[in-house]
Parts: sequence; C-alpha cells; structure tokens
Amino acid sequence: MRRRSRLLAVHSLALGGWVLGGLACIDPSAQQNTSQALVDLGDQLNAFRQDNAVLQQQVDSLSLVVARQDTLLRRLAAMAGLPQP
Repeated sequence: MRRRSRLLAVHSLALGGWVLGGLACIDPSAQQNTSQALVDLGDQLNAFRQDNAVLQQQVDSLSLVVARQDTLLRRLAAMAGLPQP
C-alpha cells in the first residue's frame, strides 16, 4: 500500500512537471507577433500625440488672431463712436 501511494505521488509530480513545462513553452512566433503589435500600438499612440500637439498649436494661434481682430474692431468702433456689443 505504501509503495502504491509513493508511485502515485511520483506519477503526479511527473505529470505536474510535464504540464508546467508545456505551459512555459510559448510559441516564439506568437510572442514576436505580440511584441510587434505592442510596438505598433506605441508608434500609433505617439503619432496621435504629435497630431494632437499640432492641432493644439493651431487652435492657440487662431485664438490669438481672433483676439487681435476683436481688439482692432473694438478700437475702430470706439473711434467711430459706434456702440460696442
């Protein structure tokens, strides 16, 4: 009886080691594909950030132009004696 339980324990450990060993062997091409996908995702994220920065600069520039035009129109209206909105 004792020998049988020892044999069962050895077989269980061997089976467990085999299962864990199989899980540790990940397909290298799948790992490479995942790594490439993450690199591509990072590149796209950086491109979106750069595009966002360019758009923000354009908005800031246009806001400055509108502010200058608004000031000019207010001055012209004041010189002409027109009511200002």
